[in-house]
Formats: sequence, structure tokens, C-alpha cells
Amino acid sequence: MKILTKYLLKSLLWPLLYCLLAFILIFIINDLFDNFSEFVEGNVRPLEILYYYSQVLPPVTVLILPACLLMAMLYSLSHLTRHSEITAMRAGGVSIYRIVSPFIGVGIFASLLTAFINEKIAPDAAWHAEKFLKYQKAGRNEKIFFASNLAIKNGNHVWMVQKLDMRDYSMYDVELIGQRPDGSDAFKYKAEKALWLDGRWWFMDLTTQSYKENGDLSGPPEIVLQKEMRDLRETPQTFMAEIKDPQYLSSSEMLHYLRSKKDISGATRSRLLVDLHSRLAAPFSCLIVTLIGVPIGAHTGRRGAFFGIMAALSLFFGFYILQLIAQALGKQEIIPAMLGGWLPIFVFGAASPLFIYRMR
Repeated sequence: MKILTKYLLKSLLWPLLYCLLAFILIFIINDLFDNFSEFVEGNVRPLEILYYYSQVLPPVTVLILPACLLMAMLYSLSHLTRHSEITAMRAGGVSIYRIVSPFIGVGIFASLLTAFINEKIAPDAAWHAEKFLKYQKAGRNEKIFFASNLAIKNGNHVWMVQKLDMRDYSMYDVELIGQRPDGSDAFKYKAEKALWLDGRWWFMDLTTQSYKENGDLSGPPEIVLQKEMRDLRETPQTFMAEIKDPQYLSSSEMLHYLRSKKDISGATRSRLLVDLHSRLAAPFSCLIVTLIGVPIGAHTGRRGAFFGIMAALSLFFGFYILQLIAQALGKQEIIPAMLGGWLPIFVFGAASPLFIYRMR
């Protein structure tokens, strides 16, 4: 890595770190004002509070990272411009594209990081945080961790589960029916308990019954104390997708939910599709604020801090106001669901090359 690249990255990453820490601290203080009395009344231990905030922070980070990136970029570039460092780089033969490439690289990395958190970490973390608060408000009643009377059809498998423990995915009084392509039953498993161990299901106290194509029994039932179910493609996430509110589903889980739920209303499907596209589009906001923040930050150093602050606020609120309007229009089926999630990215993304070009 060249010295210039290291210097430019350092000028951006330190302000970005300070902004992230400041926003996170503000969020935690605000959240404590709301929940501290309940933590005290419920005798919540400090380690449990730390666990709660470890679950809350991933989805919060996804929300605040674009704003922090924009503020850090404006500060860094305005500082470089105010001290004529960008002018000196240009005079030394360094192109403007070479100067801004480290900033754009950080924006791309932030987008990839946001995509990973948004898909793999944030949905489950937000759900666990919500369950933790409900657990405290219910007087530590463990019943909130159990789901009852689940009926799920997944391909040619029909599941009926009397009770599921959402902490370790143990299931009780399980009935699984395997169907043929014509809809007739091929087999039926009835287990008193099902455990998820080493990446597969284990059925305990299992009774197996096979059926002929005409529906008659194919021999006597088989009783097994325990059986490893290697051929089952269902995972705990298959059941959790049925239990959790769609806002706590990842993009892949939400897409599977929409494909499997053929009977939901058009309005509900449009709302969920907008949420899906919004989640897919969210990581690109880091790249968009980078592409637009770079030229604004470069001009801030010449026009003063007030201009930079106003430009940042206008950009930030303009982006999110357009996002809220697009989502509302998409959920009301006035515009396609895809535009409801992606419209701000398209608009600001189309404008960003013009801003970069004007820096020349």
C-alpha cells in the first residue's frame, strides 16, 4: 500500500471510528433511559445487559453506518481541502480519481460489511433482543420461548409440532408426513421429541408407519428409540421463519416465506416485497453516500464548515425522506415493490457520477 493511500485512509477511518462510537453511545444512553427501570425491577445482571446490547447493536450499526460514513468523509475531505493538501496532490501530478479511490474503497467495503451484517447477523440479533425484553417484562416466564401447535408444509413434507423450544430448537410431539407427488401419504413419523444435533434432526421414541399407494398400511408400525434423520432437508430456520415476525427474517428467509405462502393477501405480499427490496438495497446506501459525499466534502473546505454541515444534513435527510416516500408508495401498490425499495439508490446513484465529474 502506497504512503498516499495510507495517509488518506487514516484521515477517514479515525473520524469514522469516532462517529460510530459517538452514535452507539448516544443510542445506548437513550435506550437505557427507556429500559433501565425495568432492568432494575427485574434484577437483570450486568452480563445480561451486555448480552442485550450485543444483540441490539448489529441492526443499529446497519442504520447508522451510512450517516457516520458521510460525516467522517465530509470532515476528512474538508480538512484536506482547507489545508490545501488536495491542491498539493493535484499539483504533484496525482489525478483526482487517484485521490478519491481510497474513500470509494472504504465505501465499497462498508457496503459489503453492511450486507453481511444485514443478512447473517442483524435479523436474528434483533429478534433475540426483542425476546430478551419480553422475557424480562413477563417476569422471566420461560413460556415466551415456546411456540405451540405448528403446522408447516415444506415441499412433500407436512409437519405438525405440538411445542418448539426456540432456544435450542427442541420439538415435542412431532408428526411428519411424507407425501408422494400425487398427494398421497408415503410414510408417517411420530416422535415424542426431536433434537437438532450436529446439523441434523434426531427423533426420539419414534413410531414409523409406511403406506401403499392406495392408502393401505404397508406392514406393521416400526418403533425405534432414536433415529438420525439424515434425509430431512428442513432446518431450525425452516420453523423459525414460520414463527418470527417477517421483520426479523433475513432476505433469503423472507423470499422463502413469500414463495411458500401462496394464500396471503395482495396487500400483505406487496408490503413484504417492499421490505425485502429495502433490505437488499440498504447496503448500497454506504456506497451512495460515499460517491456523493466525496465531492461535497472537497468543496466544504473552501466554503466553510457551515456549508458542509448543511450539505450533509440535506443529503442525509433527502435520501431517507425519498426512501420513506418510495416505501409508502410501494406498500400502497402505487409503484412496483422493487421501486419502493430501490428508488433512492437509483436516483442518488444516477446523480453521483455527475458530482464526481464536477470535482475535476
